[in-house]
Parts: sequence; structure tokens; C-alpha cells
Amino acid sequence: MPNIQIRFATKKDASKIAKFNVFFAKATQGRKILLPVTEAGVKYVFETFNNGLYLVAETENEIVGVALVMKEWSDWSNGFFYSIQDIFILNAEKEDEINTLLFEKIKEIANLDKDVCGLRIYLHESDLSRKSHYENIGFKKTKYQIYEVLNESL
Repeated sequence: MPNIQIRFATKKDASKIAKFNVFFAKATQGRKILLPVTEAGVKYVFETFNNGLYLVAETENEIVGVALVMKEWSDWSNGFFYSIQDIFILNAEKEDEINTLLFEKIKEIANLDKDVCGLRIYLHESDLSRKSHYENIGFKKTKYQIYEVLNESL
């Protein structure tokens, strides 16, 4: 595989990112999400939501990895955590390398922002290989677990 570049995603990448979302929801969690819904969600990050950003890994002008990073305020720390919501990698044999490159870029960006107090990552419980990788690059499991209530349950 040729050289892998990490860059900020742009609005022009929104449709490709949405297709990543649909593919990876099915592949990693067995969930079927609708392309028009996730495409609107991706576009929302670019058009109106100022607390999120996408990074893409690409080679030969083809996107091979995507990361969504959101800012999460912590009053206890008086700073933002960069919460890494999703990382999707297409190339299984280069997955660790691409994942690490994305994390290094996220850390670099976080270090430039004086308001960032740390990094967090969301990880599906069944994703044991990613758990091991994240621990190898310095992430530690916390005592916190994430619970949610979906809108239709409110």
C-alpha cells in the first residue's frame, strides 16, 4: 500500500463518510442504518455543528479510514475531552497502522488546543481486537460505562 496521508475531511467527503457509516454499522454491530439518515448526520457536522470534525486516512486519493471526533465538556477538568466517536478502517491488513496514524493526528490537534484536557474513545463491547490496540497505544479502560436513552423511548 502506498503512503497513507491523514487530513481533515471536507464537505466533499460527506457522501463517502456516510457510506463508511452504513458499511461499518452492518459489519461491526449487525445494524442496518439508512444511508439518507447518516448522510444528513454527516453533513450536519460540516454545516452546522461546531463541536465535531472528521479526519480521513487516504492513499492514492482513496479514503481508507475515517475518524469522527467530538468535543465533550468536563466541568470537573475545566476543559474539553476529544471524544473519538467512530474510527472505520477499510484495509484490514493495515488497520493498526492507519488507526495509529489517525490517533497520532488527533493527539497532535488536541495538543494544539489549550482547552483540551484529554482523549476518550467509544468502543463497542464486542470489538476485542480494537480494545487491545487502544490499550497498546496508551488508552486505559475507565470505570465509566455509557448508557443511553434513544429518542423513541423518551
